Amino acid sequence: MQVLKKFVAPGAAARRFALGCVLGVSSALCMATVQSSALSSVTLWGEPWGEQWQLYGSKAPYQPRQHWQSYEVAPAGFTAVMVQHVARHGSRGLSSPDDDDLSLQLWQQAQQEQQLTAKGQQLGEQLRRFQQANAQLGYGNLSALGIEEHRQMAERLLQRHPALLAEGKAQQRRVRLQHSGRERAVDSALAFADRLLELVPELEALLDAPAVATDSLYFHKSAGSEAYSAYRKSDPRLALVLERLHQSPQAQQQARQLLATVYQEDFIARLAAGHYRFQAREDDAELRSVMDAAQALFSLYVTASNLSYEGDWTLHDFMEPEAVKFMAYLDDAESFYQRGPAFAGENVTFQMAARLMLDMLDSVAALQRGEQPYMMELRFTHAQVMIPFATLLGVAGATQQMPETVLYSYQNNPWRAALVSPMAANVQWDIYQNAAGQLLVRMLHHEAETAFKASCQPYPGTRFFYALTELQRCYQQELILVAQ
Repeated sequence: MQVLKKFVAPGAAARRFALGCVLGVSSALCMATVQSSALSSVTLWGEPWGEQWQLYGSKAPYQPRQHWQSYEVAPAGFTAVMVQHVARHGSRGLSSPDDDDLSLQLWQQAQQEQQLTAKGQQLGEQLRRFQQANAQLGYGNLSALGIEEHRQMAERLLQRHPALLAEGKAQQRRVRLQHSGRERAVDSALAFADRLLELVPELEALLDAPAVATDSLYFHKSAGSEAYSAYRKSDPRLALVLERLHQSPQAQQQARQLLATVYQEDFIARLAAGHYRFQAREDDAELRSVMDAAQALFSLYVTASNLSYEGDWTLHDFMEPEAVKFMAYLDDAESFYQRGPAFAGENVTFQMAARLMLDMLDSVAALQRGEQPYMMELRFTHAQVMIPFATLLGVAGATQQMPETVLYSYQNNPWRAALVSPMAANVQWDIYQNAAGQLLVRMLHHEAETAFKASCQPYPGTRFFYALTELQRCYQQELILVAQ
């Protein structure tokens, strides 16, 4: 029996985390252990995604946006025949050992110089615990919350589709599991599949071994991503925007304000004057400015929201609220220009998402030809995929671009990373068919019924159901991007 991973969250008894032969690495059921604080009883439902929650940006923990029992009923004669599901990995720790390391080095320097505020003296203990928690978890790995986000999502999928499940089992239709190949996407797939098997053990015989699908689920780093890579590395418009965002007097003032709760003004002034340079011990990241220090500390703040089972964190106590809001805006702006709608008239940040759209549409079309052996296709990926996919689909709030001469702001654009791609962000297509073979698609975004783009016309008498032929028509231009 091969143990693939140990997920650790302090303070409770271990429970079995069945990963089974879904891995295709053993004929026996592989097991890993999770220690958690009664995770199975955790409820992730919450109030509408408010301003405080949105400060976490793309690190915001997942909450479903609508209860499935309130969904629009399918038209008469149509029954569910398939689910297409694509989700971002769940909540995680820091992706690499730099922001925690650099923040601790900075704090230790200030301590040595007796340049900490009374409040700041309390931060060191929390920084050390935070670093230890991430090292124990494994940098970039799912947290206990991240595991549970996908387990609960799997449970809700089964709750809303009992008839599909029963019919699929009777017809021996299979379940496909795909991921990007990155560890946190793999673990998200396994957490999701584990819960399916716990609730419906018969699915074990119908579950394909997980497969890597980089072209559709990691396209920003796969063949054909050269234009996007060039945009990120050398586009002069992007470079200018990022400079304006970080070097503006307001940004510099807010960065200083964020640090002022922890560090005395003389120390911040020396940092601003370039007197310090800190190098991360395990990679090439550096901290050499006030903005570097503020962004590193803010990174710990947002990541702490993903580690609620790994420790008790009060990092918000060390930051001035208005400065936190501004740092959240900077984080949103970076995501908007680097992965989101970006500049008006351009598609370089999202054109590759057409690969994923084509894959999903082709899978649905195969039903009509009687060539689809799957009742569920489950995909697990990253924000670098979910953000451009939402833009390409035309999801409300995910599409508005900005002229090159106008800087993205909260006042002129509704785009927010927390709304477009929080942790475990997902797009699900529920596929329905009638006796004549006609196919309808209902889209869910974070489990809320969501319209396709405005030029797509819903099926008569419905708000959220669309004929497959209508989707193929209204996304014709987007699908052309696959060949570009």
